[in-house]
Amino acid sequence: MKPSLLVLTFLPFVASLGQSAPRATLLVNNLNKPVYLSAPKHSNDYLYILEKEGVIKLYERKSKKLLKNTFLDIRDKIKIQMTEQGLLGMAFSPHFATDHRFYLYYTDNNGDTVVSRYSVSSKIKADKSSEEILLTQAQDFKNHNGGWIDFGPDGMLYIGLGDGGRANDTKQRAQDLTTLLGKILRVDVSSEEGYQVPADNPFFESESARPEILSYGLRNPWRCSWVGKSLIVADVGQNAWEEVNVVENKDLFNANFGWPQREGTHKTRNQKAKKKNLGKLIEPVYEYQHDGNDTGGFSITGGAIYNGSVKELQGRYVFADYVKPHIWSAKIAENKFTDLKHHKADFAQNGKEIKQVASFASDPQGEMYIISHQGQIYKITE
Repeated sequence: MKPSLLVLTFLPFVASLGQSAPRATLLVNNLNKPVYLSAPKHSNDYLYILEKEGVIKLYERKSKKLLKNTFLDIRDKIKIQMTEQGLLGMAFSPHFATDHRFYLYYTDNNGDTVVSRYSVSSKIKADKSSEEILLTQAQDFKNHNGGWIDFGPDGMLYIGLGDGGRANDTKQRAQDLTTLLGKILRVDVSSEEGYQVPADNPFFESESARPEILSYGLRNPWRCSWVGKSLIVADVGQNAWEEVNVVENKDLFNANFGWPQREGTHKTRNQKAKKKNLGKLIEPVYEYQHDGNDTGGFSITGGAIYNGSVKELQGRYVFADYVKPHIWSAKIAENKFTDLKHHKADFAQNGKEIKQVASFASDPQGEMYIISHQGQIYKITE
């Protein structure tokens, strides 16, 4: 069943009796355009911090300090010509303790998308020479690069790509099944080398579509996250609407998120475009309009379900707007989006809102972090 759209108004935050309001505590400062952090499953020793220009730094959780040595430096592989390019995503193998492998998503010196696999020489040092490029995708332009990569509940690697850039998806990439642009991919990376396409992928036997494709019709999915067997997809809009989608894993197969014929639930001038597929049309569970009010913004930063120690946020989806200093949370149940709350005042630092929220990330213990592109990482605390 397709989730229904709920147009919600923002509610003032009122702390429940016996609960403290959530706060943001500065963890690391003076980073160079951080975009994400990650850590292997079950670990509690380090957080791996991605800087957009191609450096991965280590934060030692016990000493609460940033280590001087870098985990990995691939700046020589990346040339940033527009703000959306760079080192964008990271995922550790679910079996990292035994296979010592992790995966990166970045744009290379030509501006093209690269997904590659690395191994480590120790917990604090990656083996740069171990890189195995798994797939590449030429980018038509230099924006809408996507950047999300993660393992799903089925053990497969999921990858979210943008439509390749420029307004209105001029080359109709998001609906073109011969390219990986504007898609969610699903591949099996359990083999020693390369990857396999799962036989149950919707286009596995197609002669007119890339078999890696699971879903399509995305403009620029900027951060997705799993909640149980459902995927939460935040797709950045063009000039009117930002959207959040919640899709059960089984419904991702041949799912159509609607771009460029639709932005959110709204028809665009591309509604009669030739490249249009008949897959299951996904309706967003929430959308917000482009404006400067507390109910709007201009570029969504997708988040995740909070599973940390702050009771007020437990089980809530936390997300933000990159352009406006808004941070929100909401309940997601039965693919419905309810009880939206605004937290920019809760997380403010000395009266100033956290700006340019590039990502949210959780450690293996469930605590959540806010990554600001201005150089800071904050931990959500009580």
